[in-house]
Amino acid sequence: MADVDSYYSRTRTETRDYTPLDGDLDVETLVIGGGLAGCATALDLAERGHSVALIEAERIGWGASGRNGGFASEIFPNGGEALVDRVGLARARDFQAIASHGLALVRKRITDYGIDCGPVQTGALKCNIATKSEDLRKTQAYMADKFGLTYDYWPADKLRDALSTTQYSDALFVPSTLALHPLNLTCGLARAGAERGVKLFERTPALDLKTGPGRKTVRTAKGTIRADRIVITCGGYINGLQSAISGATVPIATFVMATERLGERLKDAIRVPYAIFDNTVAVNYYRPLADTRLLWGGRVLAWQPDPKRIAALLRRDMVKFYPALAEAHVEVAWGGMMPFTRHKMPVIGQIEPDVWYATGFGGLGVSLTSAVGNVIAKAIVEGDETWTLFEAFGLPYAGGKLGKIPAQMIYWTHQMKAAAGFPSTH
Repeated sequence: MADVDSYYSRTRTETRDYTPLDGDLDVETLVIGGGLAGCATALDLAERGHSVALIEAERIGWGASGRNGGFASEIFPNGGEALVDRVGLARARDFQAIASHGLALVRKRITDYGIDCGPVQTGALKCNIATKSEDLRKTQAYMADKFGLTYDYWPADKLRDALSTTQYSDALFVPSTLALHPLNLTCGLARAGAERGVKLFERTPALDLKTGPGRKTVRTAKGTIRADRIVITCGGYINGLQSAISGATVPIATFVMATERLGERLKDAIRVPYAIFDNTVAVNYYRPLADTRLLWGGRVLAWQPDPKRIAALLRRDMVKFYPALAEAHVEVAWGGMMPFTRHKMPVIGQIEPDVWYATGFGGLGVSLTSAVGNVIAKAIVEGDETWTLFEAFGLPYAGGKLGKIPAQMIYWTHQMKAAAGFPSTH
C-alpha cells in the first residue's frame, strides 16, 4: 500500500523500499511493526551485534509514526507532577532520565546516520489558554526543582510579540523540544538498521503467532519466521494480532493539515521559529515550516473523516486562533490512528518470557520510542532491568476498538466543560 497522502509523504526523501518476505527465516529477535518504536528497537539491537529482523504490514512509517506533528520532547504524558503522584519522586526521576536519553538518542542518530528529517526546529512554546487553566509559573518551578528541567516563562506581552492571537494568556518556552519530519525520521532509522544488518520486510503482515516455551514462530503470507523472541511494537493498527496488547489500547484518530505557502502572512501571524502547543482539551499543536506553510494538528475522534472534512475542522481551529489566516488555503490534510492506554503512559514489558511489547505512546512517541527501544534492547542483550520500571503501570484493559465509544464520550464531556469555563483537568 502506498503512503497516506500527507505533507510528509509529498516531501519524503528517505525513499528506500524493502521487499516482502518470500521464504523462511531464522533470527535471534523478530520485531513486528515498522513504526518508530519498531525501527528504533531493531536498530538498537543491531548496534549491539544482535541478529534481528523486522516485518511491517504496509510500508515503513505508514501508521501514526509517519503522520504525526513531528514534536520530539523529553517528557512523559500527563506531566511531571502526575508522574510523581503515581510512582514517587525517585522513580519519576528514573522515568525522566529515560525520556531525556530518548531525545538525546534521536539527536545522535540524526547526525550519526545522516537522517534527512529537517529542517529540525529547536524549542517549543507551551501556551496557556486565556482562561488561565494552568499556573505556568508553578509548573516552571516544579520541573526545575524536581527534575532539573529549565523552562522560560513568557508573560502576555512577550507572547503577543511572538504570536498574533488573543487566545493565549502566557506560555512556557521549552528549549529542548525538537520539531522534525517524522516520516523521514522513521525511514531513516529503518535504513540505518538495514545498514547494520537488520533484515527488513515491508508488506509482510504477521498472520499468526505461536509462542510458548522455546523458539517462537510467526507465519506470514509467503514465509515463516522462527526467532528466540519477538517484540511487538504495533500501535493503532494492531488489529487483534495479540489479544492482551490489542485490548490494552484504544485506537483514536488524530489529524494534521498543511496550508499553502503563506509568505508574509505567516510571519504576520507567527513570528518565532518554534513548535507551538497549548492546553486545550485535545491540544492544538502547530509549527511554521521553512517554506512558509503552517503545519497544524489537533482534535481527536473515534473515527476518521475524509480528508476534506479534516481540512475543514482544522482550518476552523486555525482561524479561531489566527483570524488573519482566514483566507489561507489548506493544501493537504490527513489523519491516523494512535493507540491510547487507560493511564496515558506507554506500556512495555513481556506478555510471557521472550514475548515483548511496546505501545501506547499517544502523542509523545517521536522520541519516547527511541527511549523504549533502547530499554528493551538492553534488557534482551544485557539482561538490564530498567524495563521493570514500567510494571508500575501494567497493561490494563482499555477495550481495544470497543473502547472508542466511551473514549469519544469522555472527550466530548471535557470539551463541553471547557466551553462552559470549567478549568482543564488534563
